[in-house]
Amino acid sequence: MMPLSSRQRPKPSSLEDARVEYVIHRAAVAAVLADPEGARKLLELSDEELGRLFKNRIWQTMGTATILNLDLQAMRDEEERLRKRVSRISKPRTPREDERSLLVRKGKLLRAEDYCRATGVSEKKLNRYLASARIFTIELKGESYIPAFFLSPMIHRDAFAKVIRRLGESTSGLEKWRFLTTPIGDLGGSTPLQFLAMEDVTAVMKAARDFAKRNALQLPKP
Repeated sequence: MMPLSSRQRPKPSSLEDARVEYVIHRAAVAAVLADPEGARKLLELSDEELGRLFKNRIWQTMGTATILNLDLQAMRDEEERLRKRVSRISKPRTPREDERSLLVRKGKLLRAEDYCRATGVSEKKLNRYLASARIFTIELKGESYIPAFFLSPMIHRDAFAKVIRRLGESTSGLEKWRFLTTPIGDLGGSTPLQFLAMEDVTAVMKAARDFAKRNALQLPKP
């Protein structure tokens, strides 16, 4: 079958379609350039297996980017054609977009069921993790989301558990997220996630204790 010409190819009908097409194209080109033989091996995988591996790696990368406090969107150098398409199709985003919705859109939060697929843990084991404060969730529209940085191998689970427990149950999931991802003066302007990646748990524990105390003072009195 002859390849479709640019005129014959169906054009993306939305901003999301354009972005998906662009990202998959760049990923395919990168795979072939990095390791042509390895790229051919990918073709031997089932669609389901390849999709699962690709999604897991995306989540892990998003998690690592959060730990390193990288703004991936600002670092992208998109081609001029895509920028024009995005500006033509997209509507101006309101600055009042919900913080949690924004985190989901950026891939920094993933659904609990996707976390289970990515890690291979059962729902029962996930509930044990939550009950023992080894991880935490952020609620959005009645659904539980888990920060993607929990998928990164840069930080040991035990370190996460110590900090989460120090923050306490009165600190909401979103407040825990803000603490872990916000630069702190006492940490030299670094985020707690960055310090945990450097295995400096003690400094983060102190910052978590101070954060929890300030948060407790802001809670309404009974």
